[in-house]
Amino acid sequence: MAVRLFDKNMQLLTQAMSLTQRRQALISSNIANRETPGYRAQDLVFEKQLMRALHSDQPGPLKTSDPRHFDGVTREPLELVQGEQINSFNPDPRMDGNTVILDKEMAKLAENQLLFTSQVRALNWKMRTLKTAITEGGK
Repeated sequence: MAVRLFDKNMQLLTQAMSLTQRRQALISSNIANRETPGYRAQDLVFEKQLMRALHSDQPGPLKTSDPRHFDGVTREPLELVQGEQINSFNPDPRMDGNTVILDKEMAKLAENQLLFTSQVRALNWKMRTLKTAITEGGK
């Protein structure tokens, strides 16, 4: 049996960190352009795509009799999840067409930073666990 050092959870964490960084850049750009006429606030959504990719190895909805058969599920590897860049919803844009609401963007920035920090901590814990297994495993 082969031992995989970097399992699917490790891939999930690294891809989530990458997407969280991209989202941070979009939110920062929104804040920087809060006075730009016509600027449309952007966001990056990726949670559902990550969950679909994480569970892509689970059986699909169609019964198959051969591993080469198509099971009806579109499968995307974790490494290929890019997220979807969308316009942030604002039902009441300013007169100049700008849709940035500074309070909302600052809240998203803080939430995104907390998410990234938790991802880093989880990745550090995973690495410490591997290090302990390597250094103390033979004792």
